[in-house]
Amino acid sequence: MKRIVLAAAAALVLLLLVFWLWPSWGDEEVGAQFDEVAIDRGDITRIVSAVGSVRAVNTVEVGSQLSGQIEALHADFNTRVRAGDLLAELDPQTFERRVQEAEANLAVARAGVEVQKATIRKAEANLANTRRELERQARLVERGSVSESDLDLAETTYLLAEADLEIARSQLLTAEATVLQREASLEAARIDLERTEIRSPIDGVVIERAVDVGQTVAAGLQTPLLFNIARDLGEIRIEASVDEADIGSVREGAAVRFTVDAFPDRGFTGDVSQVRLAPEEEQNVVTYTVVINAENPEQRLLPGMTASIDIETGKREDVLRVDNAAIRFRPPDEAVADAAEAPSPGGGGPGEQMADGLREMGVDDATIERVQADFQEAFGRMRGLFMSGADREVIRERMEAITREVLGQHLDAAQLEAWTERMRQFENTRAAQLYTVTGDGRVRAHPVRLGISDDKFTEVVVAGELKVGDQVVSRMRRTGPDA
Repeated sequence: MKRIVLAAAAALVLLLLVFWLWPSWGDEEVGAQFDEVAIDRGDITRIVSAVGSVRAVNTVEVGSQLSGQIEALHADFNTRVRAGDLLAELDPQTFERRVQEAEANLAVARAGVEVQKATIRKAEANLANTRRELERQARLVERGSVSESDLDLAETTYLLAEADLEIARSQLLTAEATVLQREASLEAARIDLERTEIRSPIDGVVIERAVDVGQTVAAGLQTPLLFNIARDLGEIRIEASVDEADIGSVREGAAVRFTVDAFPDRGFTGDVSQVRLAPEEEQNVVTYTVVINAENPEQRLLPGMTASIDIETGKREDVLRVDNAAIRFRPPDEAVADAAEAPSPGGGGPGEQMADGLREMGVDDATIERVQADFQEAFGRMRGLFMSGADREVIRERMEAITREVLGQHLDAAQLEAWTERMRQFENTRAAQLYTVTGDGRVRAHPVRLGISDDKFTEVVVAGELKVGDQVVSRMRRTGPDA
């Protein structure tokens, strides 16, 4: 009996617990909580990230045109040199002997010239003697003292003497040419002797020394490297590899910020000086080389350092912007209010968007009304063009011409330039939606047009009815037993 009472009491307690807890179970509903961020104004900088290597602006590899043994070194790593400074010396003995040999050959050649000059004088004297003998023989033949054969012999001797003189003169020319040849050989030997002294071709600093005293260098088809000299480390360049997907937005003159591992907490600046057209492909990845120039007054940046680079490809100052999380937010369909309630970006159709843009530029309402009236009249005249099925390119060109004509009639030069810049920015925008929380716990879509982005914010070019300070949804979290 006691056991039955205890069981009944336990059952009663269980029923009371169920009755007490049941309302809270039944009242719990599935809901959602929204994280929101505010639309504000600020600056946005779009960047392309890359990695590159620091290099000297101008590096000269100093080699040797001669083969020989290094006899002395006058420069080492980090040595600052000026153009003409002695860097190293090759053993000059072989080249000194060649100079001495060339000097001796030149002396022989010059002596040969003097010999030929003496030979010419001898030939001239012999010619004069044979001429007198010929004249004497001629007179004796006239008197009949000698025979005709003696005269013929005298003539032959005279002609041979003339030929000997011509030969002597030709040999003198040959001897003089030999002297010139020997002088050139001597000059070449002296140049080679001078080249045993390796001198710096530029002002700069030695960043590499590739030889030691006693080492033999062999100059053949390829000049042996002795030193590597950087012209001036007060200015450096960086060769960065930029992915093909990003290269289209990189332009010469773009601002650059970069860091190096040696100074991770210090930023450096530069600018893009060249975008090379030649692609580089490795493992099916295509990149392009971008050359960046940067000042290095403290010479902390050294050749070979790895630089982490941010290239500025777009910048907007004091623009409407929103956190990127709000751009990425996509609510489920059941959480979105009636789409018909959402206005178009700009608060209306194209006419209203144009009116809003002109008001932002300071154009008065009366002028805006005249602009809209002229547009309506002009586009009314184009109705036939639309109905005829004309080519879309023809229609676009005609619309651009009408726009220039109408705005040119009502806007001054500054306003027209501002409108052109606004349209240029609008062309580089994309459509998106931002969401605000409604009173019934759902979200409402607001079509907008977005501009450039950085790693935190995105520019809102056309915000519709949204304004600075409005809260937009960046995240939705479900609440309830199944959350």
